[in-house]
Amino acid sequence: MEVFIPVFSLVFLLIIAVTFLSAIKTVPEGMEYTVERFGRYLKTIKPGLTLVVPFIDKIGYKVNMRERKVYVEFTELKTKDNAEIKGDADIYLTVSDTYKLAYETGDSDVNIRQKCDMEMKILAKTMTVEAILTSADKIDETLLSLIKSRESDWGLRVRYIDVHKIYLA
Repeated sequence: MEVFIPVFSLVFLLIIAVTFLSAIKTVPEGMEYTVERFGRYLKTIKPGLTLVVPFIDKIGYKVNMRERKVYVEFTELKTKDNAEIKGDADIYLTVSDTYKLAYETGDSDVNIRQKCDMEMKILAKTMTVEAILTSADKIDETLLSLIKSRESDWGLRVRYIDVHKIYLA
């Protein structure tokens, strides 16, 4: 009986320690985590130490807040003079709203690629091949302004668009 009491108290202390340690969450710099309680969004936690309710709250999404680059390849662009061109671009963006990015957007990279490709198709139809090949800065600025109109819906902030390769197909 005397051996049972120390073993029981040791197991009890171990359970308390595991419970306490599972309540502490560490978020690294440059990241934000969403916390869900019973599968429903509760809050967003910022970098540092945070306490959550053990076994009830869980980390939902881990969102990278640092600037990143999304590669876009333009497919089958038709110009005003009916020539076919191709090209690609890089979009530099950061996350502005963790909740929207995690729960309302779906795949943000696919969304922004499709929007940029669609806007480039519309823009190419209004320009000739010569105008497209000689005005890369104008195309960058126009695409940026068109994409910025939707960035708040995605929870993203578009910093810069660089159309770096346009060529005849």
